[in-house]
Amino acid sequence: MLRLIAALFTAAIFFLTSPCFTQASNYVPSEPPEGVPRYIDDDEDNTPRQNPNVQSEPPEGVPRYIDDDEDNTPRQNPNVQSEPPEGVPYSIDDNTQRPEKPYKPEKPYEPQTPINEPEPPIYNPPSPNLDDDGQGLEFLVYNQNGVMAFAVIADHERYQLRPVLAGGKIPGLSRLSTMDMPGAIATVNASYFAPNGTIYGNTRIDGLTASTTYLIRSAIGIMADGSTIFARQSYRGTVNLNGEEYVVSGINCSRNKDTLIVYNKFNGTTTGTNEFGTEVIVQNGQITNVIHGAGNSYIPSDGFVVSANGAAAEFLANAQIGDSLIFDEDFINVEYTGDFNEAVHILGAGPTLVKNGKIYVSADAEQFPSDIRLGRAPRSAVGVTQYGDYILAVVDGRQAHSKGCTLTEWARILVNEFGAVEAINLDGGGSTELIVRGSLVNKPSDGRERSVGSALTIVRR
Repeated sequence: MLRLIAALFTAAIFFLTSPCFTQASNYVPSEPPEGVPRYIDDDEDNTPRQNPNVQSEPPEGVPRYIDDDEDNTPRQNPNVQSEPPEGVPYSIDDNTQRPEKPYKPEKPYEPQTPINEPEPPIYNPPSPNLDDDGQGLEFLVYNQNGVMAFAVIADHERYQLRPVLAGGKIPGLSRLSTMDMPGAIATVNASYFAPNGTIYGNTRIDGLTASTTYLIRSAIGIMADGSTIFARQSYRGTVNLNGEEYVVSGINCSRNKDTLIVYNKFNGTTTGTNEFGTEVIVQNGQITNVIHGAGNSYIPSDGFVVSANGAAAEFLANAQIGDSLIFDEDFINVEYTGDFNEAVHILGAGPTLVKNGKIYVSADAEQFPSDIRLGRAPRSAVGVTQYGDYILAVVDGRQAHSKGCTLTEWARILVNEFGAVEAINLDGGGSTELIVRGSLVNKPSDGRERSVGSALTIVRR
């Protein structure tokens, strides 16, 4: 270790005493000749050296870049090749000019139709002749805001309104044009119905019940004098046999387990039931026949058949020919605005749209499904004016000429455009049709007539 320290000390003394080190420590830099700058980028007045990273401005009139314009516009992207002058090739080895781009004709300018300019009519409905003797009839068309609706108004003192069943029975399906009675002024589709033509709703024609529902739904009652009732109603029927009473499950509908059904001439000539039940035939208030385990009994034109299954059949177990059987019905007006039992005709559908001249939509209270309750659709309606005159109306929907209405929009048109003070909704959608003087005036959304279960028609008194 001592040897290493001694060697280092000797080397240091030798370096410090060498001539090169002594000359370097006495070095004084000389000044450059007059006019020569100390540094290569100094000015003549030897101003301090500028930061080489900061670019100075060029003299006035000199562009910053070689490809700048005279007005010093920003430099263009050097990666975008500019077009050469005419006749100059793109590159030094080009022998021909660049081929011209193919000509593409510009699309001609098509001015837009002003928003406030009415569109040309897409659908031109027929104009039925309602002048006839000239009195008590009116045909109206509403065509605004993409909605087209039609209405017939008839004097209730000169004309009568009555329901019509498809094929004259339940179940049944027919096109509206076949239900348009000879001499009819106008006919509109009416009740909701099942695919087989069974009617959903309370229906009475000429005092005889054709169909019923267990739901509380809106209906129109038509009196013998032509006056009307519009209200929500329910139905209750009972059969009394030998002092015992049983509640009727329905009229002219399918007999299910433990139910009691009444069949009359609107069901056709037979009940159409199976053998699992008991049926009694009634004429003039008396039992004329009792049938066990057979079914499909004959229905007399002047009477009816009581058909029961399961627990309900036990009610008829002791029935005998000649026994008295009383069938009672009650059409209950839940709004207490009139007695439906006095009506000659009743047609139920719903919901209520107009009440006492005001918009009143009762779709929620009547438990209608969303496909009827919500959205715009083709719709039908029956109503009356302040004078009691009948209104049959439809609105087209789901088409270019008419988008349809919500229930509230439909009620507003009935009040504001057609003068309704009372109105109920009828079956709509593809079923919506209005025939006036034998001509279909609206355009069904199916593109053709749909077979329906029932109709309302206006005829002369």
